Amino acid sequence: MDKFDQNILACLTENARQSNAEIARKVGLSRSAVSERIRKMEEKGLILGYRADLTPQESKVAAYFQLYFSQSCCDEVEVIIRPYTEIKSCHSTSGDVDMIIFAEAEGITELNELRNRLEKLPKLTRIVTHTVLEERIRR
Repeated sequence: MDKFDQNILACLTENARQSNAEIARKVGLSRSAVSERIRKMEEKGLILGYRADLTPQESKVAAYFQLYFSQSCCDEVEVIIRPYTEIKSCHSTSGDVDMIIFAEAEGITELNELRNRLEKLPKLTRIVTHTVLEERIRR
């Protein structure tokens, strides 16, 4: 991936709805060159898709959950938690924490119910909850 591809990706990350002509002006390539580069990045799996970022609803509550397991079981846990619609992202991590989950719920009661379900995961030894107070940066 060269500097043009990196600049194209930066433009798409900033605003995926901008036209290829607009991106071309910003990165110094022709519209057709930008279109071709985007197509190739999609084919290679560098660009997985496009989405709309919605304004978070003020009434929702969010939290990060740090999960610790007695032995590695992230694949097993992923299958269990995938249907939990409150979970917006889940990452396996290195270090002491085995998995970090970001979740949003309609209220604190629903968030606590999710935590109770997470507490029942196999091989879980510890869970730490960090309730989100305010989002500072979104990209």
